[in-house]
Amino acid sequence: MSQDFIQNWNIQLKKGVLLYLVMTAIRKKSSYGGEIISKIKATTGIAITEGTLYPILKKLKQEYCVLSKWMIDEDKDNARKYYYLTGKGNGVLKEMDENWKALNLSVEQFVNY
Repeated sequence: MSQDFIQNWNIQLKKGVLLYLVMTAIRKKSSYGGEIISKIKATTGIAITEGTLYPILKKLKQEYCVLSKWMIDEDKDNARKYYYLTGKGNGVLKEMDENWKALNLSVEQFVNY
């Protein structure tokens, strides 16, 4: 297989989990865009850009899974938009967690067969 094929597969694989990662990043603590990007990069090694993140957040807001609010950072004295999960978002994420665990287990079982 060509390197392009593998690279395209890898891109599609990451796209499929980014929404889940973004929601997980703000599960416990509301965060602004750069913070979400940093959390995902630090814990997964997946680097995403603002151009990828903000359309995901917009989609989540349209689905009423995420809301945002402007807050002033105490140490920087400037306002940032913080994103947080709604009640619906928490329920959706719980279901996503269950689906992810089941899928991950199935794939691991198959790969190790």
